[in-house]
Amino acid sequence: MMNVELSPEAFNDLEVLKEYLAVNFDIKLARAVLKAIMADLKRLGEYPDSGSRDLFKRFDIETEYAYLVTHNNYAFYRVEGDAVKIIRILDTRRDVIYTLFGIKVVDDYSQYWNEE
Repeated sequence: MMNVELSPEAFNDLEVLKEYLAVNFDIKLARAVLKAIMADLKRLGEYPDSGSRDLFKRFDIETEYAYLVTHNNYAFYRVEGDAVKIIRILDTRRDVIYTLFGIKVVDDYSQYWNEE
């Protein structure tokens, strides 16, 4: 079994998620969701190839990242030696390609609607 390690950014992502859930729902839900996410991440230590790479292929991006969908979040990770490094944990509704790579995948069509 491989070690699972959170990057500082991934740890922060979990803290932000916990705060959001606690404020908008309740602390019990926040704790339950984080516990479930951590269980899913731990399983990556046993099955590091269980993640997908198809999201990156859609945008023709070469990367060593894979991802796992867990409780409406993408957990982006890569395998380094004997460890699974969790890079970021991002809400599935975010523009994750922009967040990870700075690549905008949706054109801004506001010019066609006279919006600024």
